[in-house]
Amino acid sequence: MPRHREEKWFGLLSFGFFILLFALFFIIVPNYSIEVSDFFNDIKMQKVIPNVLFPAPKTHHPIVYETVMRFCIIFGLFQFFVLALRFYDRSHVSKVAETISNIVIWFGAAYMFNLLLSESPSFWFPFIGGIIAVFGASIIARSLVTLLFWRR
Repeated sequence: MPRHREEKWFGLLSFGFFILLFALFFIIVPNYSIEVSDFFNDIKMQKVIPNVLFPAPKTHHPIVYETVMRFCIIFGLFQFFVLALRFYDRSHVSKVAETISNIVIWFGAAYMFNLLLSESPSFWFPFIGGIIAVFGASIIARSLVTLLFWRR
């Protein structure tokens, strides 16, 4: 079996675990669907700078933030398992770098949701900036791994 076909199984494994975990949180957390609905119904347009409106929740939603934070932590830990499988399978450097990038994203998002959980609703815009910074850090991590371990 060609290597690129084997790589698809790691993606399917991750996607399956993502769906399972997503559904599990809706089952485990009491009234979570109501909490999520309340969160989205609470979003209103707020002025960020003159003539610029951006969607933001008006009130604090700790149950939603804590659940998403826990989801990110568990899925981030699962990515370590995927990384171990990639090392065991001797996956291509780009795939290992992609998994490391995913670890940075999920743990970075968990950290940002933890900050959002402990702050007031006015922290929403710094939270958005932090999420953007996490994506930047994941791109840097992916690039560094690729550059450091690329075999020509």
